[in-house]
Amino acid sequence: MIDKKNPTIIQMVVVLLLIAVICSAGVAAIYDATKDTIQQQKDEKEQASLKLVLPEHDNDPVKDAVSISLNGETYQCYVAKKGGQPVGYAVKAGNMNGYNGHVEVLTGFLPDGTIINTQATALAETPGLGQKAIEPKYHDQFNGKNPNAFHLWVKKDERDGKKGDVDAISAATITSRAYAHAVQTAYDALMTHLGKSVEAHSGATSNSNANESEIDKDK
Repeated sequence: MIDKKNPTIIQMVVVLLLIAVICSAGVAAIYDATKDTIQQQKDEKEQASLKLVLPEHDNDPVKDAVSISLNGETYQCYVAKKGGQPVGYAVKAGNMNGYNGHVEVLTGFLPDGTIINTQATALAETPGLGQKAIEPKYHDQFNGKNPNAFHLWVKKDERDGKKGDVDAISAATITSRAYAHAVQTAYDALMTHLGKSVEAHSGATSNSNANESEIDKDK
């Protein structure tokens, strides 16, 4: 029996262990009770994003999804079909080149590689600056463009003597670069899946992001 007035070290350890066991059991019970709901909400969000970037289809792109390996990374490609034939693809790709790190974009393509639409699925950028990437004014510029001819880097940058075609967000060039690079990666992954050759895209530009403030680096 525990002496409540003068508990020993062993008695206190036992009490703490009992509390830990009870708390762990409570957390486990809450997880079991909510995991299905959380997964359902995640699935619904995913389906909503896919609906925005894929053409009309009669299959479940999630069930028909395939994994694509490119440069040591794996990308998820959702395949939209109609009458059993592919009518579009959605590829999720990201990088850590945003001002605040991770930028992830879901890009929808027609079978020839033309971009249907893009949607940011992870974007922790600054409100009023990098967060403008979720606005149609920025991401709609990719719609209807084929990266085979549309250069997916910002206009102020140059690669192999070619200027970019992407209009950067004012005061958020770093975010714009990261977003465009995610779209480029998605395109490269799709072309790999379709058995077409792609150029190497390192994401490097003629301008360095180092030691820039958010506003300065995005001008």
